[in-house]
Amino acid sequence: MSWLRAACARPGQDGSADADVFDDEADETLPAQREWRNRVERRVREGYRDGVDAGKAAVLQQGFNQGYKEGARVILQYGQLRGTLRITVLLGSLP
Repeated sequence: MSWLRAACARPGQDGSADADVFDDEADETLPAQREWRNRVERRVREGYRDGVDAGKAAVLQQGFNQGYKEGARVILQYGQLRGTLRITVLLGSLP
């Protein structure tokens, strides 16, 4: 960004009457390094978000599977108890 400093400098400030706006000796790797760093940071954030989303989905599915098993067991026991009581009531009301 030496060209920016040269463009902002007042004439004669650096010892010359007209400052060179386009410095041929400027370091061109600095903007590329910043861009690379920004891209890497963006990919890391995206990867983190994807990992969090995948983790949530896995935990949600695992919780559903566990709840389904427990619910099925409880409903089966409830059905057996209800059937037993119904038979008991019906047999008790027979003459």
